[in-house]
Amino acid sequence: MPHAPLQVALIDGPMYAPLYRSFQTFEQSTGIAVNIAFRGTHPELNAHLKQWFQGSECPYDLISTHTKYAPSQADHLLSLDAYLEDDELADFAPAIVELCRIRGELKSIPRNFDARLLAYRTDRLRKLAIGVPDTWEELGEAAHLAHKAGYTGFVYPGKGSGLFGTFFELLSSEDGELFDDRLQPRFDSEAGVRALELLRSWYRQGWTPAELPEMEYEEVAACFRDGTSTFVTDWPGYFSLLKDASSSAAGQFDLALTPAGSGGRRAVYCGSHSFAIPAGTQEPEQAVRLLRHLTSAETQMIDARHGHVPVRSSVMDETKQSAAKGSLEERRWSLLEETIRTSVVIPPKFPEYPLTEDILWQALRSGIAGDLSPREALAQASSEIARVVAIYA
Repeated sequence: MPHAPLQVALIDGPMYAPLYRSFQTFEQSTGIAVNIAFRGTHPELNAHLKQWFQGSECPYDLISTHTKYAPSQADHLLSLDAYLEDDELADFAPAIVELCRIRGELKSIPRNFDARLLAYRTDRLRKLAIGVPDTWEELGEAAHLAHKAGYTGFVYPGKGSGLFGTFFELLSSEDGELFDDRLQPRFDSEAGVRALELLRSWYRQGWTPAELPEMEYEEVAACFRDGTSTFVTDWPGYFSLLKDASSSAAGQFDLALTPAGSGGRRAVYCGSHSFAIPAGTQEPEQAVRLLRHLTSAETQMIDARHGHVPVRSSVMDETKQSAAKGSLEERRWSLLEETIRTSVVIPPKFPEYPLTEDILWQALRSGIAGDLSPREALAQASSEIARVVAIYA
């Protein structure tokens, strides 16, 4: 008797969608059909799932999530420890598996590891006779020169998680902190003001796109690919799109480490997309089979070929070995490895995190646009977040 289709809700976009073509292989090998009942950006997916988790029983058998968002969903997610043996996890990077644990329970399986690098237009830097910026201050100076030459200098997300993450990088590179050990806000500081003032000045001086306050990850990545921007800090999953013939940057870009702060510290906002199973699934065994498929070495290789950083050691080794000596791909892996070894910053895991992220990025955008001064924006966000996390004080 045929199985009812598994219902899934997934993050969508050009750097995520190629993996989902593997559902056909899964269906052919298992006889289990898969129905993608929802797909959208992460904010859309989070909002959609929140409605189900707060109301009636969630209708999904598997969902996309993220190690920073899963703690807010943990009470509604199946514990996977009873379904997966230790040897099934042995190929995964232990630190990333640990990110998927919440209060000691394995609540998701990692899909990738995200760490941004700086991408820049080599042709424009040659024309402007400037070097690759190594610090955020140097990046601002280079963006100014690019703007004077008629280009957009630097593009970063002006809203959402991307704006939060860019601020987090700037803050951390100046030895600032988001939260203290008791999860109380610490970003309303001199380091925080400096970080927001940089973002504000780049926008207000016209070194970024005019529409920046409405831009999220997809628009930011497209802005560099279409030739508008000279610099971008971009996620690994966009790498294949950068090289594609449809990209005006193809053959005209290179990569470098994300810029450092004034004291030389680099801080790169990182995390892991993952897959989880809602606790209310009526087909846990079948859902786990799909989870195994989506995180298998063969399937993760699909993501790796599109630029994602693999979380399985075997896939990482094979991918690095396939990069030609002296190629951009080989250099990219070297830069990513250095970033992961020296510069990773990850926000703390706690259930209220998504709400604190929303509060902060909205205040940051007000500061960038000029509705509030940087100090006012940070003080407002700190006050609101302090009420949210008061339970941990």
